[in-house]
Amino acid sequence: MTALLFMAVVFRSYACEICGCSTSNFQIGLLPNFNKGFMSVRYTASSFHSQVRDQTSEYSRDYYKTMELWGGYNIKKLQVMAFAPYLFSRKESDDGVTTLNGIGDLLLLANYKILSATALTHNEKSSMRNELFAGGGIKLPTGVNRVNPQDPDFNIGDFNSQAGTGSIDYMLTLTHNMMWNNSGIVTNVAYRINTANQQQYKFGNRAYVNSSFYHTLTSGDTKIRPNAGINFQVNGINYLEGAEVEDSNGFTLNSTLGVNVLRKTIGMNAMVAIPITQNMYDGQTKLQSQFLLGVTYSF
Repeated sequence: MTALLFMAVVFRSYACEICGCSTSNFQIGLLPNFNKGFMSVRYTASSFHSQVRDQTSEYSRDYYKTMELWGGYNIKKLQVMAFAPYLFSRKESDDGVTTLNGIGDLLLLANYKILSATALTHNEKSSMRNELFAGGGIKLPTGVNRVNPQDPDFNIGDFNSQAGTGSIDYMLTLTHNMMWNNSGIVTNVAYRINTANQQQYKFGNRAYVNSSFYHTLTSGDTKIRPNAGINFQVNGINYLEGAEVEDSNGFTLNSTLGVNVLRKTIGMNAMVAIPITQNMYDGQTKLQSQFLLGVTYSF
């Protein structure tokens, strides 16, 4: 069993100055064992509500969907992965209803296994295995980004409404798998370093921590893995031409519940994120719900 980190980072906007909850789609998936590689399709849906504190007439309800094709391949101790998302968004606000669809930014990651150790109990009836992966990656500006700061109707939130950020960004990752008998805990830590795009807009750096416990139930060729965990994300403040975008930083802490069903080379998974506590745009933006569905083929 190995765990793979998915960070298709997408930024959104609302109708007002607090536009852009600046929360990234961040999912962790438990995958079946595979010899060489895998291919997968994931569907993620999220909804947010934003209310301007001093102007109650300004509000927004935002719905975001991501369809993503992704895969990975093992080369001895090196694991390489690629993520290609397509994004759909719908915004219902005091300004009306707007939609935006488009190709998102391509993400490339590589993880190297720096530790793999197995220890037996004193009676040698059970074992504990530890695996540690370290790596990083790059996000390329392949997504749609058509912001024009010279437009008379320009709003700083326009940067967040695009399918792509327009910038080249970098990711550092660390993944630890601890397994014993039919159970395990997977923990991911990641840090994203963002750069300024051509319009001199820079999204703040982001830190992520995910941890999930799972247990495997076996029936013939089928394995069922229920899992539960937490997902914590911290967003640094954004900048436009070197100046801070007020209140654009924040954090979210979610609990996650999911299940993986595995049968030979085919896996299906579902997950829901439940907010525990959050503070985005000084409390003016809140995550309402998020869920994920996926299908994986391993070889």
